[in-house]
Amino acid sequence: MSLDELPAGLHEAEDVTRHYDLVERAAAEGRAGDLYELALTLRAAEPGWQRDAVLLHIQQALALTPGPGNAACAVRLAATEQLDSRVRLAAAQLASAQPVDNLLPLYEEYEQAPELFACLTQELVLRHPDIGQQGAVRRVTAHLADANHPLAILPPALLPFEDALDLPSYSLRGASYAIPFGPVERSGFPRRPGHQMPAVELLAPGLLTAAVENWAEDSNGRIEARAFRLAMPAELDAELLEGLGLTCLAGEGEVTVRAATPSEVMRVLFAAAAIGSAYGSGRGGAYGRLLAWQSMTALAGGTRVEDAAGRTWVLFDASTAWFYQVAWDVGIAALDPDRLLVHVLAATDTD
Repeated sequence: MSLDELPAGLHEAEDVTRHYDLVERAAAEGRAGDLYELALTLRAAEPGWQRDAVLLHIQQALALTPGPGNAACAVRLAATEQLDSRVRLAAAQLASAQPVDNLLPLYEEYEQAPELFACLTQELVLRHPDIGQQGAVRRVTAHLADANHPLAILPPALLPFEDALDLPSYSLRGASYAIPFGPVERSGFPRRPGHQMPAVELLAPGLLTAAVENWAEDSNGRIEARAFRLAMPAELDAELLEGLGLTCLAGEGEVTVRAATPSEVMRVLFAAAAIGSAYGSGRGGAYGRLLAWQSMTALAGGTRVEDAAGRTWVLFDASTAWFYQVAWDVGIAALDPDRLLVHVLAATDTD
């Protein structure tokens, strides 16, 4: 079977492995133009899971097989992609596999695909921290700011506490990634049933849940987001969290609390947003970074993500009925410098 023969009978195929092999071989041989034309042909063909699977594989093979021609055709295909999730995926895969020198010349096509290049820029920042010094990237960053694009708030450089972010590793047949959340090993903290901490509950900032909203939207996740003003200064520990009446800590079960750095908290928030939940694939690196920033800023009770550096942070988990205790448990709390304002975010999901 050749590339020209591939569309014939595709909708009747019970398995598309041979089709994948053909696409991968063509990408490795540098036949990017042929793959691009094949993709256009398939887009006009009879709909079906086989067509959709091969179309996605063409996009992925072009993005993940290094070569200037492959990169250029991957960008051309992604520029006309209708699904936002596919655009985000193409940007992530291009940034992960293509040498920067293959991508920078393509920035001349920014106006034909502003969303793709907005995502690509941030995906490159995550993998190449000095990329913001490139003239092409600076120009696109300026265009995004002028257009009030959501990603324009993100600088073309990483902050000090974005030094431990887990990024996916892509291959032609899948991806692998780390998930830096629970459940965790229990510490056996003694519970104090009925214990209450004198505090007034405040309206939790709307963006507090930004990083984990996809857990509820795409999967079986549940979320608790709370804010409190304490009657007197306190330490951010298990006793304080237990006394706030959090739903996620209600009932029987052990509680585990440990001090955390802003870097550790950002790592968890970024993974929750970018990689996603049990049945969701997250929002990708570019929007994952934005959503993590939004949650981090809200947790810090400030107006800038940089305010996180002055807060006290803990990560917590519990074997209560609220947490599913499968692989997707998150508990984060922050205390302001006056030790009076507490923000809490908890999320859990299951397959």
